[in-house]
Amino acid sequence: MVDLSNLKLVDEVIEVADDAAYVDATEFGPPPDEGVYTFAQGRPTFNATDKGYLQALMSHKFVGGDQDGKDFPFDRISNKPFERQGVRVSMMQDHLRALGDRTSYRSHQDYAAALEAAEGKPFKAVLQWEGGCHHEGTPQECDWTDGRVFRVRGARNFPQNGSGKPQTEIKCPVCSATVQARARINRRIAAS
Repeated sequence: MVDLSNLKLVDEVIEVADDAAYVDATEFGPPPDEGVYTFAQGRPTFNATDKGYLQALMSHKFVGGDQDGKDFPFDRISNKPFERQGVRVSMMQDHLRALGDRTSYRSHQDYAAALEAAEGKPFKAVLQWEGGCHHEGTPQECDWTDGRVFRVRGARNFPQNGSGKPQTEIKCPVCSATVQARARINRRIAAS
């Protein structure tokens, strides 16, 4: 039997629809074009990274343009500091600055409170396409952290169709699997 005693799990009442009402997952549609978009920040959920920094997971909504009202899922930021041009910064601070919040937070609790208070507020960010393959089910299979993972970043690196627009799929040169493009927030734009 699998030992789950070391995991912090929710109570055992796990309610999902029965088979007759269950909705199966579908493929993701094509990603939005790369570019600058306005989003309404979604409700954050928090956990700790493996290094002990605060991580926030959010799903946002597009505001305006041809994507207006659509969901943008799976945004992840943390307050882990790194250096940019010799200055210590974090993705979480970038996000708060994009919301217009210039406060220098010093605790995980303060960061979490600021993100919770920002739910629904607009921010601008740059979307970029990316895709990856870790060769699942093949002799070349590797962990996502391995250097052998095939990665593509930027729509310009996906094959072009007949009209010069990027296709949303590319074949992995290692295992020939189809790699689907997805959009991710590449950079948040600080509010003025």
